[in-house]
Amino acid sequence: MYLVTNQVRPMKCIKIIHKKSAMTLTPKLIDSNIDCFYLTDDYVHFVDLQEKLSDKIKIRNLSGILHVTFKEIKEPLLELLSKVNKENDSLEWWGGQLASRNTASTPLFINITYLFCAKKIIADSDKDILFIVNSKALGECIADAAEKSGYRVEIHRNRVRESVETVKRWLYNFAGVFYYFLQVMRNRRAAFRLFEPLPAGKTNARKRIVLRSWVTKGNFNEAGKFKDRNFGNLPSWLCSKNYEVWHLPMFFDLSMSMKEVYIRMKDIGQLLLIPDHYIKFADYADVFYNGYQMLRKRLQNLDMRNTDVTPIFNEVLKELRFAPILLILNLCVPMLKRLKEKGFEIDSFYYPFEGNAPEKPFILGCKKFFPNSKIVGFQHTTFFPNQLAYHLGSGEKDHHPLPDKIVCSGPIYIELHQRAGFPAEILQRGANLRFESVYLNVNGAGRRLPQGKKNIILPLTFSHDLAFELFVKVGDALRNTGDYNVHIRTHPLLSKKSLIKFLGKIGLNHYEFADEGIIQEWLPSMSAVVSTGGSITILESVSMGVPVIRVVPDNTLFYDPFIWPDYPLRPVHTAAGIREQLQMITRIQLQDKDIFKKIGEQVLTAYFTKPDEEKLKVFL
Repeated sequence: MYLVTNQVRPMKCIKIIHKKSAMTLTPKLIDSNIDCFYLTDDYVHFVDLQEKLSDKIKIRNLSGILHVTFKEIKEPLLELLSKVNKENDSLEWWGGQLASRNTASTPLFINITYLFCAKKIIADSDKDILFIVNSKALGECIADAAEKSGYRVEIHRNRVRESVETVKRWLYNFAGVFYYFLQVMRNRRAAFRLFEPLPAGKTNARKRIVLRSWVTKGNFNEAGKFKDRNFGNLPSWLCSKNYEVWHLPMFFDLSMSMKEVYIRMKDIGQLLLIPDHYIKFADYADVFYNGYQMLRKRLQNLDMRNTDVTPIFNEVLKELRFAPILLILNLCVPMLKRLKEKGFEIDSFYYPFEGNAPEKPFILGCKKFFPNSKIVGFQHTTFFPNQLAYHLGSGEKDHHPLPDKIVCSGPIYIELHQRAGFPAEILQRGANLRFESVYLNVNGAGRRLPQGKKNIILPLTFSHDLAFELFVKVGDALRNTGDYNVHIRTHPLLSKKSLIKFLGKIGLNHYEFADEGIIQEWLPSMSAVVSTGGSITILESVSMGVPVIRVVPDNTLFYDPFIWPDYPLRPVHTAAGIREQLQMITRIQLQDKDIFKKIGEQVLTAYFTKPDEEKLKVFL
């Protein structure tokens, strides 16, 4: 352990420590004239730190600050990222996570937001400040901003820990290289053993369509039967119109080997376009080299609102590590090249549009090797205003890989994407093909729950930290009241064991899990849904007329899919806000018992266009 001290003049002191040293260092660095702010999203660590130091100092998070700050920096950040994309326009760049701007895939966006939050805190405080961070680059940027304002800065760093992290990162990269080549060889062997390559020449079908879609464990029911979750019944409808449909699967979050997956998919009665059938061994090496080039990439002179954010960008580039799963998805590009060389005829390419990294190389490959084919993106999921992958900067449409057409699943999405910078001419109204359950009539047929208390449900998302934060706030909101039954609906990516352990830790013991069946079976019995965002369940609940309380996370970005200015329940930050809105729901329904049902009918029409013959024709 050593101390880096840069003294300008004896004024307010800014102290910066890493999260992993916080338990031991914080008690040594605090005094009566210091504020302590937690700038990371590890919620369990935050709770543990609060408990340990409760008699010495209050550890503060960014409740109420982060969400406002991100909205303030969103546009300049988007413009900076657009500039970076234009300057680095290449296949290997677009094949990486940074170019897609997916705010959930890298810590870049949250760390830049933390930096501007820290600048606000420094400007507004008259005390010394201790910042707990999880990023060396973030600490350096905060120190630089503080020094420029004339403050004394202490960065407490552990060189041994940093060296260990560097070694671990390189070991991870070597393991990733080994995994990549092992996996592609296994995939190739399974593909040739179980499937035959598809023919280059057309059949007597009107047109040939390649439909690229995600395949996860959720695609297979208990009987092992496969169904496309992104496009629903569109493939069978296209076949009924004499279109030849080839499926190009993207594999993710599978708990079985690729051999097992291929065996299950062998009998689905659909033609599979598998890259391993067509690409050469040199293509695997080329894709690997592109990934290696991204590991070596470094950027320069990135300024945002007179603040140098270059270290944060380069730290993310360095720590993205070797991503074998992403590179395997990027094998679609050499596959397209080989298909072109063999004379394959393809009229259109369809893919699930989300603005994510795997889409960009695919679009570039389609345009390069099949320039006369149509590229159609289907907006199969929802829209999050804080997800920068769903936005374009000014002028970016000229160099950003975009499809020829984006089919939207509801009319509101055309407006939202236009506001987000997408060209109006490529946006077309389609239909909701994925979330068929929103049309089920389950009123009176839902799950029967005990009478006497009101029921609320907490639908969890992909993040343990968001789940833990929601548990704490809901527990505080309901403390000293026995008016509500709490039901928790878990997420496939979460560990129920970890959830139960944390619930016991905070003393939230009166709850039940609501995991059986579909969410629509539970909603009719619910007085409210309480969610931290990041889930289509918010829209499903609102459309069924169930009041939804949206809880803004304290230390991470808020992914709210529900844009509706007239909704009577605004997003809240605190337990007090949750408690107030539960009471408000009762008051609102006393004045108009059907108000949420009326709003739900409007939301259903705006967000979920029901598919019919006429609306499906937009895909032809």
